[in-house]
Amino acid sequence: MFDTINGLPLHPLVVHAAVVLIPLSGVLGVLYAVPRTRAWARWALPVVSVLALGSAFVATQSGQALQGALGFDGANSESTAAVLVERHSELGSQLLLIMVAYTVVAVAAAVFAGRSSAPAQARGAARRSQPVAVGLSVLLVVGAVVATTWTYRVGDLGSRAVWNPADSIDYSD
Repeated sequence: MFDTINGLPLHPLVVHAAVVLIPLSGVLGVLYAVPRTRAWARWALPVVSVLALGSAFVATQSGQALQGALGFDGANSESTAAVLVERHSELGSQLLLIMVAYTVVAVAAAVFAGRSSAPAQARGAARRSQPVAVGLSVLLVVGAVVATTWTYRVGDLGSRAVWNPADSIDYSD
């Protein structure tokens, strides 16, 4: 199911969605952490985070299918490309777990924002909810940094495995 589309490997096509949606969900998480933009980011954050999680899941599954189709599924891990692909796969699996946690926090933040902004809420309840809002904001910002950094790391290893596995080409010129 996650191997090809029109005869092309699905993985290089779907990773572009993850590369866009994961950092975008991170930006929305940071916007949610800023009280002035919280209301604006409230529903965009969980929607984009769920889409980012879905794209990370499909990228992981299609990557495992491609890894097996190329014969890099552990059988011949002697080549430089195979080592890079294996590390890329490990980081991709970690990114999927990171996105699960981030998405849970994003959905919780959206639900909490709705409950804490209820007009009938008493002043005392607003004070009690302040630590929760701060905690969710901190988790979102930390999660955004971790998810975006992991996305970069996964993509860097994947592109090196395809374009320069021996690290023999200098692109700095």
